Amino acid sequence: MNAAPNNNPNSALGAEEHEPMVGSSPAPVWPVVLLGILFFGSQLYLDKFSGGFRSDVFAETLKAPPQLSELPPEEKLYLRGQLVYANCAACHQPSGSGTPGQFPPLTGSEWVLAPKPDRIMRIVLDGLGGPVKVKDQDWNNQMVPWRDVLSDADIAAVITFIRRNKEWGHSASAVTEAEVKAARNDTSSHAGTPWNAEDLLKVPVDK
Repeated sequence: MNAAPNNNPNSALGAEEHEPMVGSSPAPVWPVVLLGILFFGSQLYLDKFSGGFRSDVFAETLKAPPQLSELPPEEKLYLRGQLVYANCAACHQPSGSGTPGQFPPLTGSEWVLAPKPDRIMRIVLDGLGGPVKVKDQDWNNQMVPWRDVLSDADIAAVITFIRRNKEWGHSASAVTEAEVKAARNDTSSHAGTPWNAEDLLKVPVDK
């Protein structure tokens, strides 16, 4: 006698047939929503700040800075002097105001702004020692020589920078490499000996 089929859903076979699939729950939607918000926000940012990617909006930004070789010789000399001045800034300060009680100011200095640069060239070449009056104030310290450190071009550049620095209110004439070379040759016997104010005042600086 055959047994009747087992249609009981609670039987072992019935439970196996109706077991739910693992991982069938719906995926979370918040990552999709977050990406949508980020994308929408980026479009708003570009729309506001990109100028529609028009060439007229970016014309100034895309311009290449002028090459140094394209600048006038005097301007190139000035920019070179600005770099060389880093050697002087520790004592005379980036502002040229000097160090109170130690090193005199370069701003407004009669030694810097004399019509002819003969004295200031000598000071840079061989240094300065002993008492000196700058802007009606007495100073007494030692400036180091740069004759054996800086080239004629570098000395011309840095003196041009301090004589023509508009931020310091200066507009004196530039100094050429040829002028420095001539001063170096004329004072070769003085190499290694710092100048003093008395001897420098004998050097004419009026045009």
